[in-house]
Amino acid sequence: MAVPVGRGRKAGAGASAARRGRQQRAAEVARQHRLGRWVLPGAALPTLGVGLWAASVGGAAWFGAVVALSLFVRVVWLVYRPGRNSWRVGATGERRTARLLAPLERRGWVLLHDRSIPGSRANLDHLVLGPPGVVYVDTKLWASEKSRLQLRDGTLWYGRYPQDRALRTVEWEAGLAAVALGVPVRAVVAVHGAAVPGGVLRLGDVMVLPAKQLRRYLRDLQPERGMDDARLRQLAARAAVAFPPYRP
Repeated sequence: MAVPVGRGRKAGAGASAARRGRQQRAAEVARQHRLGRWVLPGAALPTLGVGLWAASVGGAAWFGAVVALSLFVRVVWLVYRPGRNSWRVGATGERRTARLLAPLERRGWVLLHDRSIPGSRANLDHLVLGPPGVVYVDTKLWASEKSRLQLRDGTLWYGRYPQDRALRTVEWEAGLAAVALGVPVRAVVAVHGAAVPGGVLRLGDVMVLPAKQLRRYLRDLQPERGMDDARLRQLAARAAVAFPPYRP
């Protein structure tokens, strides 16, 4: 099927999150440089003193030099070690989802990744258009070894953090797509990493499922009447105008 807006490209998935990840890292490095200006000179003398002591105990100058250098390298690492970059993590998850969705294109589906929402800093991770209609897929990479997904009293938690707000945002984004395209839009959260309680969850109007099940879930949806190639091309063109691709 020829689509006038171009094929969905997994290379574009996660582009906006990756850019914000680079911005976050640049700000972190600037803070580290400011810290290093006074921490590293202050650490030089104590590490030298420890090195001299080690040399006297060990009876060899090289031993003291190794000890002093090792301590100073440790201080440098503590100052400059990178923190968790949530945007970079998000970009990785979006690219994984794009790879999972890519085979659908050979079946005539249309994939639009990382689409901007005009007037907002938010973006649409993945718009998927196919025989069942339009599905908005939001990617979550929840892979912390210390945290897991839990459903308590109707609320989804990831570790200590409730996900009500995140799910409302997904509903809002799917609603924007529905208004712009003039058709119903399903909302799906594709989870990488953490196990989804019960395998699949429906919370409000949002389906939460493991990313590895996403392609099967989409294929199993009932085809929508009238969603032929011409209709898909029309919706894809409308989506491309309403939600332009992210431009770095």
